[in-house]
Amino acid sequence: MKKTLYALFTVLVLVACKKGKDAIQPTVIGYWEGNYGNGNEVPATPYIFLFRSNGTVRVYANNTDTATANIADGTYFVTGATVKATYTYPPSESYSVAATLDAGITAMDGTWGAGTNTTNGGSFRIFKK
Repeated sequence: MKKTLYALFTVLVLVACKKGKDAIQPTVIGYWEGNYGNGNEVPATPYIFLFRSNGTVRVYANNTDTATANIADGTYFVTGATVKATYTYPPSESYSVAATLDAGITAMDGTWGAGTNTTNGGSFRIFKK
């Protein structure tokens, strides 16, 4: 009887922990707009992210008009409050970012770099629209 109760308790704890973890996973899906900077510059150049539900991202840079901005496509993932993405401007110029979400999931602050490096390029701040 003790073994059965212990097994049942263990299953309930595991299910509760998993359920709690899923409940706090933030969603970044949608349109985010802000600015990036090179090196130590204050972010002032337009930077827009469109995070899609299928794990892909489209990045628009250097212009707030998405029709005339530089356009890159890539993938992203979210772990806790951290967002990481890698994207490529045609034909093959790749960049990566790492950002931290604020508590309200309304802003991200992060860094960017060339290739798979998420640092050494500059910083950015974007806001959910």
